[in-house]
Amino acid sequence: MQLEELLEKNDGLLMRADTLNHGVSNGTFYNFVKKKQLQKIAKGVYLAPDAYPDEMYMLQTRYPRAIFSHDTALYLHDLSEREPVPLSVTVPSSYNAGSLSEGGARVHYVKEPWYKLGMCVMESPEGNPIRVYDRERTICDTVRKRSAMEPSAFNYAMRSYARSRNKDLRRLGEYAEAMNIDSQVRDALEVLL
Repeated sequence: MQLEELLEKNDGLLMRADTLNHGVSNGTFYNFVKKKQLQKIAKGVYLAPDAYPDEMYMLQTRYPRAIFSHDTALYLHDLSEREPVPLSVTVPSSYNAGSLSEGGARVHYVKEPWYKLGMCVMESPEGNPIRVYDRERTICDTVRKRSAMEPSAFNYAMRSYARSRNKDLRRLGEYAEAMNIDSQVRDALEVLL
């Protein structure tokens, strides 16, 4: 596949790892980057000057251990009225996320057994694949961090989830039990269900 085709296919984003898989040499790759005036946005990640960057996709390209969570996941699952600023992500507690925080993301740390609990892949608003916690894990995180949320945002999320046709209460119970918050989740949803 030609570099031009890869750039177009990825909406102006070109990753060195992808070009290596297609047998493109370093010289050819970097000559193309220079010729097209691609902007380096992370190690091995380049963006065309006329491309509209998908902030969520680019963040996960730079930080593959980051999973969208909390208010960002609420937004992605239509459980929030507001677009999240800054983006919220979760990483394992052992992960050094200093540059991620410095880059403007809100970083949440969790113990390793909880890190992949409820992780799924969905499309970003721009249509690229991103890792995010599913609805049930997001509700568990919302209940865990209730004191850090505005009451109106918390209530909107809980009411929206309770009214949702695609909620999975069995899965929610499993996650809540695994995270030792089953009574708090039950209390938060009891009057709504």
